[in-house]
Amino acid sequence: MERIIFITSSRVPPVRWRQAFPRAEIVDSLPAGVGEGSLVWLHNLTPAQLPGGQRPAGARFIVMHDEPSDAAGLTALAQGASGYCHAHATPELLQTIAEVVRKQGLWVGESLLNRLLGGISVRSPMAGKHESHPALTTLSEREREVALCIARGEPNKTIARRLDIAERTVKAHLTSVFEKLGVRDRLQLALLLNSAG
Repeated sequence: MERIIFITSSRVPPVRWRQAFPRAEIVDSLPAGVGEGSLVWLHNLTPAQLPGGQRPAGARFIVMHDEPSDAAGLTALAQGASGYCHAHATPELLQTIAEVVRKQGLWVGESLLNRLLGGISVRSPMAGKHESHPALTTLSEREREVALCIARGEPNKTIARRLDIAERTVKAHLTSVFEKLGVRDRLQLALLLNSAG
């Protein structure tokens, strides 16, 4: 049975956690009997910092920091976290994160995502050859430009400046690109364009 558990040393955890998940357990250490499919939210902790290295099989970890940073996010992901977010995210965002993680997805903020995408691009066998990827033939010229920027790990703001268009226009092109190429998000798009055609 799925459990939602927040592990925190805070004496007064944010009310929004309870608003997002009214039945959540808010505790200071990992309780016994955490089963497969449970979501364990770690407040200012990483999976490696759990006492005794407890890592229940099948549980998914989401790390939350009061002051998130890309470096801390990369550390959390390297230690097996399925998500990384701000500890004071809205209840709606917390629910969205939980839904993504439940579906075996990965949740990170835009800054960290772009850093990951940039790393994929640098190590890709397609590095410097994205323009020749066969998937791009189905896109309009502007969609193609936007997709190539994503493959290089550029954020929307940078793409908008580079192409001299509004950020909302970048988002509209991305929506169309996702639909045409059958991908769900920026990460899938980058993985597709960084794989050999």
